Amino acid sequence: MKENKMFNQRTVELAKKHLKNALSIVVVASVATASFKLGSKYGVEKPKDSNPYAHAFSPEEISIAVNESNELIMIERATGNYIVYSDKIGQTIFGMYANRISQEVNAGK
Repeated sequence: MKENKMFNQRTVELAKKHLKNALSIVVVASVATASFKLGSKYGVEKPKDSNPYAHAFSPEEISIAVNESNELIMIERATGNYIVYSDKIGQTIFGMYANRISQEVNAGK
């Protein structure tokens, strides 16, 4: 009888231990599944363009200027909003722009 009680007690302790481990696994799996479902429901938003003037290629839409620090300034004509770029970008783009104007003037002669 005493052996039977010890066997039952060991069985109960072993069952509790395995049940606790199984419950932990079920909780982790449930949280992971819920997280994936929630993530797929809302999806991922696409980032906005970092340059709002990326679409503006015509001189009618923007003005280009270079300040005394050789920084490039792009000004949207409709709103007056502007972006200031570093001096290296300003020098490069202004050089290209000036070269294009020079070629147009020389072609007209």
